[in-house]
Amino acid sequence: MRICSAIAVAALMTASQAHAACTPVPQEKISFQLYNMLGAMIPKAQMPAAVAGGPVTISQGTLDTIFARMHAIGFRTMEGLGDRLPAPLPAYQALLAQDGLVQIGSHRPLDAARWNAILDEAAALGQKDIGAPGFGEPGIKSLKDTLATAANLNRFGAAAAAKGLRLYVHNHDEEIKTKYLYDIAHDGQPRLVSAWEIVAANTDPRFVHFEVDVHWTRIGFGLDHFADVLAFLRAHRDRITFLHVKDTTAGGGITDLGKGTTDWPAIFAAAGPQIRYYIWEYDDDPDPFASAMIAYRYLSCR
Repeated sequence: MRICSAIAVAALMTASQAHAACTPVPQEKISFQLYNMLGAMIPKAQMPAAVAGGPVTISQGTLDTIFARMHAIGFRTMEGLGDRLPAPLPAYQALLAQDGLVQIGSHRPLDAARWNAILDEAAALGQKDIGAPGFGEPGIKSLKDTLATAANLNRFGAAAAAKGLRLYVHNHDEEIKTKYLYDIAHDGQPRLVSAWEIVAANTDPRFVHFEVDVHWTRIGFGLDHFADVLAFLRAHRDRITFLHVKDTTAGGGITDLGKGTTDWPAIFAAAGPQIRYYIWEYDDDPDPFASAMIAYRYLSCR
């Protein structure tokens, strides 16, 4: 087992070294997730609460510095933190404009009581898309829950569409790993399929779209099943609007873009040209500005 594991890791590392030094995408589609910059925004003492999704306190001066530095690197668009909006809306809008950034989406909770207010804020920021960090309640703990979750997403998506916005939802590995017997082909033959596929099959493509996190999707399929990731992207490209571009080490960790084992030219080709934004993300980045420069250069070849 240890020998096989070593061979698999070596193969992944060899594949990584063979990848292109950079993989350009259209410059106007290069974006970043503000979550990457948590380490630059808040003291270490606040980090556990921030990672858990709790409120954070960020000065407008700090935010101004972050926006300005990301613009200087080359980024022009950003996906926001949503409920962790670090400044009142008018001030936040002013900082974005001042530093030359446009917020193209944001992760917001699927909260029915607040959904209209969340949509209004997104519209005020000029967004066309409104995102969620997961699939929402009741979750994917059973097939029944998964189908109920899809029905809820249809309702949230229809409300967003009524205000001129497109709902997209982000996956982690659980949505890929969790599988149920389900007649997805409607041929009377239940098959073992992922919760992601069941949700996609039971949501209206007019109202519900997907942001695929490439790292978590690879973890979900297994690092030695890269061909399955490519097949998944090709099969569902008509539902995928954003990619979270996050690189993966041979051991399943997160690393700088282009430094990991992911074959990005193959990923981008499989995902298709309809992708609206390639959003660089690096969870808990130890050196966010250095990583941001590496990511921008990788995606722009500049």
